[in-house]
Amino acid sequence: MNPQWLAVPKTEAITVISSVVGVGLFLAVSIALGLLSRKQWKTFDEYLVGKRDIGPVITGCALAASYLSGWAFCGSTGIVYSVGFSGMWFAGIWSLLGLIPCCWLAAMKTRDFAAKLGAATLPETIGRRFESKMLQTVIAIVMLYFLFMYSVGQLKAAGGVWYAVTGLDPLWSLLLSVFIAWLYMVLGGYVGTQWSMGFQGAFLGFVGALVGIWAILWAGGFYEISSKLYMEPKVGPAMIKLMRPELPHVGPTQLFSSLVGILATPVIFFTMAIGFPHNVSRFLGMGQLNKRSYWTLITVVFLIAGIPIMLDCSSNGLVARMIYGPQLLAIKPWMGDLAAPYLAHAVGGTPLMTLYVMGLFAAALSTLAGMVFIMSANITRDVIKLWWPKTSDKSMLYLGYFLIALFLFLPFYWTLVNPPPLLSIFMGLAAMGLGAIFFFVTAVSYYWKRATKWGALATVLYGTGMSIYGGWAVLLKKTVGMGTLEWWLVIGCGVLYFLVSLMTKPPSKELIDKLFTAKS
Repeated sequence: MNPQWLAVPKTEAITVISSVVGVGLFLAVSIALGLLSRKQWKTFDEYLVGKRDIGPVITGCALAASYLSGWAFCGSTGIVYSVGFSGMWFAGIWSLLGLIPCCWLAAMKTRDFAAKLGAATLPETIGRRFESKMLQTVIAIVMLYFLFMYSVGQLKAAGGVWYAVTGLDPLWSLLLSVFIAWLYMVLGGYVGTQWSMGFQGAFLGFVGALVGIWAILWAGGFYEISSKLYMEPKVGPAMIKLMRPELPHVGPTQLFSSLVGILATPVIFFTMAIGFPHNVSRFLGMGQLNKRSYWTLITVVFLIAGIPIMLDCSSNGLVARMIYGPQLLAIKPWMGDLAAPYLAHAVGGTPLMTLYVMGLFAAALSTLAGMVFIMSANITRDVIKLWWPKTSDKSMLYLGYFLIALFLFLPFYWTLVNPPPLLSIFMGLAAMGLGAIFFFVTAVSYYWKRATKWGALATVLYGTGMSIYGGWAVLLKKTVGMGTLEWWLVIGCGVLYFLVSLMTKPPSKELIDKLFTAKS
């Protein structure tokens, strides 16, 4: 007997109105936080990093918001919806560990190194750590490449949920969203961006936990979910497998079809949590932490980006498949990425749908804002100001305003013209490259005194080149599995980082003593 699936919901006036009002309130609060933060900076350096006094609660909420992107809040649900239980390896299990290693290994070290070196950006921190302007510039350019790829996914997530709610073209919704993001970044600088992201992180954590738990209870628990999925024609039994060996072992499906891919997933999320520049940059303006405030940071991050979000990311995809069957896959270009918003409508009606829309915009805009602010600073601080130090702060500020607008417009245009087919796979490739490179170049460099600029440079170049080749081989040619690519990235970056460093001259003893022994 075939299961009875619900029809794709039609747009209801009350849902549209309430969602528009909810998103409007959310955006208004973000602007207000930017305005309130305007008085917190006076110089270009303070615009980029504040006064290094932001507390652990706001830092923790902002860190969670930067990590829980449109991928985590929307795209990962689409993976589980598309392939079933086996997709949970890639979509949800990561949150059990989540961002906690980032706090353990990078929080205080990033803040400490940046303060000691007088650095206002992550590339500047790395460049001065290795006494290399050349490395600083190369890292800034490489970050631009990866962060631009990753930013496209944020707007696709926001556009997809807007389509699900209203049935309308996402053009005006996305335009308004990127304008709001530009406004609070320009008004508030780093501090305003951090506070806005902190508000967004707290909100999306609440919504994610609420929707995830609500959906499981509504469905009757995992036994009922599994039973309904098993009844689906043709693919039912496969949907409840924890590994699907019948899927190809090359391309993205390797993450669900073989042990090579499944074992690669914790490595992917461990390295990217620590290596994401937009994560680690949340610590640049953080105040000094004592033991109590450090554990406050850890607790806040886990409450937002821990097990509740795992439930939201993974179980929601299963419940959506139980409700709608495979019919969402036929709605292009959104396809499986519509699973989460339609699920919210099915299990909670207009109230839950409105909260979900607001949470999704919080997830997408917070990560987008964190990345775009970094991208702008990469050009102004890590290229122009670095090589032409006499450029005035006023010129840098105005150029920064323009670059923020540019880096918001480019992914907006790409999303409208040619959005990626499956959000989490596209963004996953960018995440793998960022994680493999910057896990070593940032986190390991905080602890290993012998690391050199040549080891870091070799890691950056190899990781970038392998990511470009891997994207082509995984997505276009389908001759390499996504899990295999991750092993190539991490092992290759690690071998080059350590081997080249051991073969080349380390930084000066004075610098090493300053970073590893002196107090800030």
